[in-house]
Formats: sequence, C-alpha cells, structure tokens
Amino acid sequence: MVTRRSLIEALRREGMRITAPREAICAVLAEPDLGHVSVAELQQRAEQVLGRGIDLSTVYRTVDALQEAGIVHHVHLGHGASVIHLSEEEHHHLVCDLCGRTVDLPLEELGPLAELLERHGYEPGTVHFAIVSRCLSHRDDPGSAAD
Repeated sequence: MVTRRSLIEALRREGMRITAPREAICAVLAEPDLGHVSVAELQQRAEQVLGRGIDLSTVYRTVDALQEAGIVHHVHLGHGASVIHLSEEEHHHLVCDLCGRTVDLPLEELGPLAELLERHGYEPGTVHFAIVSRCLSHRDDPGSAAD
C-alpha cells in the first residue's frame, strides 16, 4: 500500500528536497480511492490541502520523480488530457467513451491480446494503454464523448 510517507521517501531517493507543496501532493496521491486524476486536478486538490497555491512546475517535477521511481504512471484514456495514477502493478485500462468509467485491466487478463502482441514481437507489460469502448450501461446510447 502506498502511503504519504512512502511517497515522500521515494522523492528523497530520487534526490528531491521535501517541501510543503510536495508533501501536500503526496498526501493527495496517497488518498484512498484517488483513481485517475489530471495534473491540474492534482494541483487543485494539493492546494486545498496546503491552503495556498502550488506552482504547476512543482507538481510536474514531483509527478516526474515519482514516475521515475515507478510509483506514478500517466496514461491517455481517450480524449482529453492525460491522467496520472498510482500503480504497484502493470496494467492497462478499459474506458467508456461516454461516461469515462475506467477499469484497470491486469496484464494476465489480456489473453488473446497478449498472444497477438507476442506473435508480432512485442511484450505486453511496460506500456499503459487504454481500450476505449462503451460500457454496458451506455451500449445503446448514440454518439460518443468526442462528438
């Protein structure tokens, strides 16, 4: 389980100085059920924790360091800005193009897709990708989020 303290320790290992804004960013990232958030949303929530503004470059540098440490990953989930999320396991995503519902898909569930990648000389595992489709509750809805 990732905690605020473990995120701060990861930043230290990456050579970063621990400041109040970075602590606030780590506190937000360690929230249970955080899910997938944009950098802008992370900044806004960390500013609420801190009680003052946080420079966007600080958020990006902190996220980059945690990504280098293998704790935070960014992914494009269809249309819109990329999002970041904590991940202790490699996985991919299923995304509804109408409601945005996102499901983490463990690598072992790739089945035939993993076989397809291997047949073409690729190994699933190091790249996060999203399969944008339609969840069952929206399968009969016309249009898409991109319309």
